[in-house]
Amino acid sequence: MTPRVRIPFLRDPRTCEEVRSLMTGYLDRDLEPASLRRVERHVRFCPRCRRVLSNLRTTIERLAHIEPPAPAGDEVIDRIRTSWRDRDE
Repeated sequence: MTPRVRIPFLRDPRTCEEVRSLMTGYLDRDLEPASLRRVERHVRFCPRCRRVLSNLRTTIERLAHIEPPAPAGDEVIDRIRTSWRDRDE
C-alpha cells in the first residue's frame, strides 16, 4: 500500500469549514492550545481561510471603535410606538 501524501495547498472543504468555525475563538485566544495550532497551521497553507481570518480580524477591530448610540428619550420611544399602532390600523 502506498502511503498517503498530504499536499498542504489541496485542502478538503470540510477542513476549511471546521477551521473557520474556530476563528472567533482563535482571535479571542479562547481555544485549547491544540486548536490554536490547528488554525495557525491551516491558515499558513490555505489562502482562502487566511483571507477569511484577516477579514474577521479587521471587522472585529473596526467594531471595537464604534460608539454606541445615545439612548432614545421618552419622546422618541412614544413616536415609534404611535407609528407602529397607526401602521397596524
